[in-house]
Amino acid sequence: MYNKHLDAFLMAADCGSFTKAAEKLFISPNALIKQINLLEAKLELTLFSRTNHGIALTEAGKSIYRDARRIIQISEQAVATAHTLGAGKQHAIRLGSSLMCPARPIVNLWLAVSAAHPLIRLQIVPMDDSKNNRPELLGNKDNDVDIIAGIFPSTLWKNRCNALTLRQIPLAVAVPVNHPLAGRKHITLTDLYGETILMVERGDTSYIDNLRDEIEENHPQIHIHDVPPYDFNVFNYAENTGRPMISVDLWDGIHPALVTLTCDWGKEYAVPYGILYAKDPTEHVMEFIHIMERVMGR
Repeated sequence: MYNKHLDAFLMAADCGSFTKAAEKLFISPNALIKQINLLEAKLELTLFSRTNHGIALTEAGKSIYRDARRIIQISEQAVATAHTLGAGKQHAIRLGSSLMCPARPIVNLWLAVSAAHPLIRLQIVPMDDSKNNRPELLGNKDNDVDIIAGIFPSTLWKNRCNALTLRQIPLAVAVPVNHPLAGRKHITLTDLYGETILMVERGDTSYIDNLRDEIEENHPQIHIHDVPPYDFNVFNYAENTGRPMISVDLWDGIHPALVTLTCDWGKEYAVPYGILYAKDPTEHVMEFIHIMERVMGR
């Protein structure tokens, strides 16, 4: 796909001599010079300065040299991808995404390696946050989701699905924009004394239960109000009641009337973010999971 005269150009530039470059390419010096002349005419540029002492790249030649190898690599990769696609069928991995299950971190990871896996295509599928049925969406032929991005509890909804953890996200606090703490970027537990905070009910996930234990044992000045597993209604409830809620920065911006603050808990409390997939995944889903594992160095 690229102009083959680039090969002669690169060899001449590397050798610093048309004669030496011609020897390595097993052609005559005149044939090589003809290729260089044709390339210069095509580009309407002078690539080499020619003297009795040899050749040297012009400024234009240096610019072409810097990009030429990348042009050749991209061209060869495009042809290889076309051959691969022609020999096989591309498979779409349907990634469920929503406000509470943002897929951007997974998409960014995939974009970094997708060129090496042309037979796999990532397709974003919108999900409804009003239904807390993520495990049921996975592996169900009647649904349009293969994997789901998001935060997940330690119970994995009573082990109804598998998960690949990509990173740990520190717990934070979200408060209504008119709350006295809303102007702060960072708070400590003592800043929450006298407040009633919203926290998912005990037993949903050990990650949040650990923070609950810390508050109940060492900070009784903070009152806890149990809420069901989060959906958008919980964010609305926080805004309507004016109460802080346990959250993560990944959800910052979900509700326009809430702001997310980082918190010094005294020790680290975090929840996992990653990929949810069926207990009995398809071959192509499992291939995608293995690729992501390699990306994460596992």
